[in-house]
Order: sequence, then structure tokens, then C-alpha cells
Amino acid sequence: MKISGQIVDFVKRLHPAQRRAIKVALRKLETGERSEVRALINELEGFYRLRVGKFRIIFRELRGGEISCEYIEERAAVYPKFVVLRRIIEGRGK
Repeated sequence: MKISGQIVDFVKRLHPAQRRAIKVALRKLETGERSEVRALINELEGFYRLRVGKFRIIFRELRGGEISCEYIEERAAVYPKFVVLRRIIEGRGK
């Protein structure tokens, strides 16, 4: 499993109980448990979200089945921020 630097930095700032919950959820994801996972649509097609309390982790599956966790944020902000970030990375601006 790949974890982005944004996720590592974000989780470091959280309360220890929230950090533990995220680590447990990521371990479950890595072992194949998908109870809190949903496929994303429209501009984020090909990505999935993992729900961990008020947080959402956006990830995708790479070839060979490896999971790449890309972004984390609170639910209210995660999708618009990640769409903008993807556009910038892909060179499409805002």
C-alpha cells in the first residue's frame, strides 16, 4: 500500500484516537475489507473513498492490486479539494 505525503502530514496533526482509527481502517483496507468503501463517480471515476468517521480517504487501485491512498480531508471539503488538486497535477488548471 502506498500512502501519500499529504495523508501522512494530515494524520500527524490529528488527535491520537483519530490517528488510531485511520490506521485501523487502512489496515482493514489493505487486507481486503471494504465495508466503508464506495466508488466515486464523475470527475473522480476510477477512485474510491474510505469513510473513517468524519474523514474520507481517497484511494485507487493500481495494476497488480496495489492500493494507492492519495488524499484525506473532512467529508465536507475532501471532494472539491481533491478535484482541484487533480486538475492542477494533470495540467488542466482550475
